[in-house]
Amino acid sequence: MRRWKRWTACMMAAAMAGSMLIGCGSGETTQSTVSDKGSTAANKGSATEAASEEPVQMSWLTGQTSAEVNDDAEVVKMIEERFNIDLKGFYVDTNNYQQNLNVKFAGGEMPDVLVIGSPADLATYVEGGIIAEIPIETIREKAPNFAKCADENDDGSLWSTMIYKGKNYGVSNPMSVVPMAMFWNQNWLDNLGLEVPETLEEYEEVLTAFVEQDPDGNGKKDTAGMAERAFSAVFGAFGLRCVTGGFPGFTVEEMQLGDDNVPFFPYIRPEAKQALEVLNRWYEKGIIDKEFITGENHGGYEWLSHSFMNGQIGLTSAMPYHYFYYSTDCDDVNNQAICLKEMKALNPEAKIVAGPAPIGPDGKSGTEAWSKVGRLTCLTTQGASDPRKVDAFLAILDAYYSDEEFMELSNYGLEGKHFEMIGETRKRIGDGVELRKEGVMQVDFGDTVLYAKKLNASKVKLGNDITGNGYYRFNAPATEEFANVSATLDTLTEQAYFDMITGAKPLDYFDTFVKEFKAAGGDAAEKAVQEAYAEQQKVLQK
Repeated sequence: MRRWKRWTACMMAAAMAGSMLIGCGSGETTQSTVSDKGSTAANKGSATEAASEEPVQMSWLTGQTSAEVNDDAEVVKMIEERFNIDLKGFYVDTNNYQQNLNVKFAGGEMPDVLVIGSPADLATYVEGGIIAEIPIETIREKAPNFAKCADENDDGSLWSTMIYKGKNYGVSNPMSVVPMAMFWNQNWLDNLGLEVPETLEEYEEVLTAFVEQDPDGNGKKDTAGMAERAFSAVFGAFGLRCVTGGFPGFTVEEMQLGDDNVPFFPYIRPEAKQALEVLNRWYEKGIIDKEFITGENHGGYEWLSHSFMNGQIGLTSAMPYHYFYYSTDCDDVNNQAICLKEMKALNPEAKIVAGPAPIGPDGKSGTEAWSKVGRLTCLTTQGASDPRKVDAFLAILDAYYSDEEFMELSNYGLEGKHFEMIGETRKRIGDGVELRKEGVMQVDFGDTVLYAKKLNASKVKLGNDITGNGYYRFNAPATEEFANVSATLDTLTEQAYFDMITGAKPLDYFDTFVKEFKAAGGDAAEKAVQEAYAEQQKVLQK
């Protein structure tokens, strides 16, 4: 429940900041024509042609690891020279980040470029005069390489994500993403002579053995099969997207986009009751850790599963790169990502293996997957008020989608100083804040499909090899009907699901829950989102 409380608090604070800024900016961008300088800035060496003008100052806020850039850093100077800008970071204290950011906005301070977290942020900041319109026609004209890649990878929600009330307010990037992988304790499987299961029935057999046959060999019946992070695979076996993620609970805010291109709430579908029946049975058998409500993570990096690391459960789920860098070799030190490295620190003999999500009774399977729509990047009203900043922003965007050297420079910096090569894989040196001070990860657009293909081919191959179908995140358009009830629906769903899984309420309570969900605003919210999404699609078809 921590997630929705934090999300709700952030949105309330953002709304307060937005209301104070209504009179401070118009939200309309200053339109600029394509100048020779602007159109050539996307190409290497454009700085020479633009040198007749003083560099335009541009400040970027890319996320919570924000930093003030070092003006003398080599990467900073290379980026500045190429695009004829004076690059500045926009620092926000990470302690109470959202509150601190909103205080700056309320005081009239803002960066020129802002990365936002969700369409809800977009609506709040547009209404508050913080984010400016960038017409899609302008993006297509001045960033044609980006537009081409976006068109080729639009699943129906890419271009539409940044549309609010009929206007476009930034760019969303086609993301390279694979579903969550299922990670098994290989030692336990070997000790019991078991293979990685494939169907839901086989999952139950193996997980039951983890409970009853002393897989760790300590002579005690103190092991469980799984906890809440594997829930998404059970729901996936019935065709539904379920989100627990780095925190326990069920995230209602993340709706599912149906095969008919209509969004819906998966948690109230009849198939959800089937998934709950399985989870309830598994809970009664001891397969599900009795402490699952508190989550698998107990501090530190949010994707660490202490229950898995400490031998309390034998199955967890996470992104492939949380455990492996480029292969499934557990003993290759360079291949051990943060979660596996922590696990090995506790037990050097620990081995894990990735397996498929369980196949359900109707042949369906899959796990939670993050959005194919990546980083949401906007120009603020301050940035959009200067045509040169608009041109520079779109030039940088286009270079990111056309120049492999610039992708590497902006994401990884300089080899030997900011990253090292391990085989074909680039590994950063230093943490995010320090790298951003050097200009690395400061003007990038995330792990896009093109970026992944050019720079992380082995990582993408690994992800595809050890995962299967994914139920990808749908960025629901912001609506008042949904915003007003999302926290209520989240709480209602979590309590009902916890009660039905643990047996505190019978499974027949599901029908009552659905009625309560709809009456609490869920029905109106679902319809509002469906209508708003349909309107976004109409805008794109014009």
